[in-house]
Amino acid sequence: MESHNIEKLLDGYFEGATTLKEEQELRAYFTSDHVAPHLEEYASMFTAFNVASKETYDAPIVLPQKQRSTSIYRFAASAAAAVIVGLVLWTQSTQVDASISTNYENEELAILKTKQALGMMSQMINQSTTQLEVVQEFDKASSTLFK
Repeated sequence: MESHNIEKLLDGYFEGATTLKEEQELRAYFTSDHVAPHLEEYASMFTAFNVASKETYDAPIVLPQKQRSTSIYRFAASAAAAVIVGLVLWTQSTQVDASISTNYENEELAILKTKQALGMMSQMINQSTTQLEVVQEFDKASSTLFK
């Protein structure tokens, strides 16, 4: 084989662009006794690849067996945790409903307190919107400056 073709194949090999047939040609060339002197540095690499490809591992591979008993315990623990969380949430929701209904004995007083709270929120929102008008004016002025 011509050394020019081998150099092209080597470039393709190091870029990962060779086919299996081209790689076999490279292995055959570099394991033979007719290697060009300027390519002898690659001969040891391909010889090592050739030796490594013939190595095998003959010992049996033993995979650990799955233990079914632990998966059953996990499922049972998950189900028990879900039941406990459900019971806690259910008891909390019934206690909250009871506390809401007994918060005020007089319904008129409860309505009055609610109106007061809503009025305070309305005042705060109105103050916030007036402050936003100042920001909008500043935004208009700055946008005309930076255009």
